This record gives sequence, C-alpha cells and structure tokens, in this order.
Amino acid sequence: MTSRNIDPIIRPCTEELPLEPSVGIGEKITRAIELMVSHNLNRIAVVRNRRAVGMIRLEDAFQEIGLEMPAK
Repeated sequence: MTSRNIDPIIRPCTEELPLEPSVGIGEKITRAIELMVSHNLNRIAVVRNRRAVGMIRLEDAFQEIGLEMPAK
C-alpha cells in the first residue's frame, strides 16, 4: 500500500467539527484513519493555520486506500 495524502478526499465542511483531533493539509491518509478510529469518529476536520478548511470522512479514507468500511 502506498502512502497517500488526504488532499484528494477533502470535502467541504457540512457542519461544525471540533478542531481536536484534526489533520493538516498534506497529511497521510493513514494518520487520519488512525485518529478517527482511536477517537471513534466518522469525520475529522482538516485544518490550516488552526482553522477548518474541510473534512475527511472515514468511509472515503478507507476507500482511497482500497479497503472497505468495517460492518457496524
């Protein structure tokens, strides 16, 4: 599996998300997945200069690296 960054899967924020935990522009998808799984989140804010510029969905992150979401 190659290390990919989050940039291609950033979506606009559709709701206000907490800034902690968050990931920055250009961070690795695996880092975003690690944070979301460890904090039991389905979405995480993407920040630049401590301001949300978008969000990442766990489902999109899994799909981008070729994995399926675990069944609930």
